[in-house]
Amino acid sequence: MEAKIKKSTVVYIFIFLFLSIAIWFLFDIKKNQNKQLYLNQKIIKAAAEFTATLNGYRMVVDFIENRYFTDPQILKIIFEGFKAQDKERYRKILYRKLKPLYADMKKYGINYLQIRFPDGTVFLSFHRPGKSKSTKSKPIIINLNQNKITGGFRFPFELYFRDHFLGNVEIAISYDSVKDQLRKIFKGEYRFLIHKKYLLNRLLSEERKSYIQSEINPDFFYESKVNRDYQINPEVFSQINIKLKEKTKNRLSEFKNFAVDIKVNGNYYVVSFIVISNTKGEKIGYLVYYEKDNTIFLFAETFLMMYGSVELALLAMLWFLISLITKSEKFKTLSEIDVLTGIYNKGKFNNVLDTELKKVRRYKRPMGLILFDIDHFKQINDTFGHQIGDYVLREIANIVKKNIRDTDIFARWGGEEFVLLAPETDLNGLKMLAEKLRKAIEEYNFEKVGKVTASFGITEATPEDSTDSVVKRADEALYLAKEKGRNRVEIILPEV
Repeated sequence: MEAKIKKSTVVYIFIFLFLSIAIWFLFDIKKNQNKQLYLNQKIIKAAAEFTATLNGYRMVVDFIENRYFTDPQILKIIFEGFKAQDKERYRKILYRKLKPLYADMKKYGINYLQIRFPDGTVFLSFHRPGKSKSTKSKPIIINLNQNKITGGFRFPFELYFRDHFLGNVEIAISYDSVKDQLRKIFKGEYRFLIHKKYLLNRLLSEERKSYIQSEINPDFFYESKVNRDYQINPEVFSQINIKLKEKTKNRLSEFKNFAVDIKVNGNYYVVSFIVISNTKGEKIGYLVYYEKDNTIFLFAETFLMMYGSVELALLAMLWFLISLITKSEKFKTLSEIDVLTGIYNKGKFNNVLDTELKKVRRYKRPMGLILFDIDHFKQINDTFGHQIGDYVLREIANIVKKNIRDTDIFARWGGEEFVLLAPETDLNGLKMLAEKLRKAIEEYNFEKVGKVTASFGITEATPEDSTDSVVKRADEALYLAKEKGRNRVEIILPEV
């Protein structure tokens, strides 16, 4: 007896250790998944804030273009200057006309305006307070080939007078101005990192002095301004960047949005890297957004403590994004995931089905549809309770996800019904898939419930199908499977 007790004790200890390790592993995976999801939301937030800020500048530039550079008097001065041998007279007249504009522009952090003729000649350039240089003494500009600006965001537009093309106007905002505007509105710390390929060889020697090599990666530089108030303590900021050097190793060269979390002096910080591009569409660097965020600490705690906080944080983030998207009138948000099972919901599935049917019509490729539901599900709920019923729904969703391809679209249709879309799958392949899923569900041992079965209805889509017609056929096949005794697969073919 003692030997049996000892043996049972060893078995129980082993099971306990195994379950403890397994649960820790699963919770750790879930924790990391949720943390990555949270970081992705931070990326979206930072990108949306950046886009909204640039859109604000774009509105100011559009106002300047419509207010000043459609004015016949100003256009005539530029036209006369273009035609004249001695351009200095007209340059001075235009300078006096636009000087008040430049004073107003600087209030918005817009510190560069240049007018160029079609041959590339700079007619007038405003850059830095009280300075306007003619082309004879080289305009003071952040430039590329002395005619284009780098180190900031360009907003160019063309000039016409009585159908005559007069050239281009470039209005630009420095990285520091955009950064200060972001800090003012969104209360974070920002830095623009620009790859040396797109910066150092295109700057005048005077302008290179204002760029510093990044501690994060020696291939990137940032524009620095002295005597500024930091949102994050400079010493902490430096420690964050030292740790970022290791965490972002080899990632900056990929030019993809990403976010990481850093712990410094007991506090957590989220650092988002948002890719920025030049007017040619070339990826030239990143907007780096530093934000103190001790929410990350919750992910290092237990999963149960973390879950509620993350949901609230995500809801707050969703509310923020919806508000921002609504105000900017540029984005729309759709809910497409079923909360209980974690798979697509009916609304999302209908959208995908409509898209896939269009491919069937256009390319004449096969596509199958499976509709199935759990047999006697009401009895499960009545016998074991709704919590166990919810558990069965989640487990069946997991079983199906493990037995389908990445290209298959799986969704909860409603209640205990599920639907599966199988692109590039003919009727034979569809039947094999349905039988595989039916058998996997039947052979699975559900806690407390035991054996659970499901009935399947399948059909193949045709170019003549609509979303309603193909779903109706699958539904009829499912009804037929129920009538024939459940736990089976039935097929209804489209009418020829």
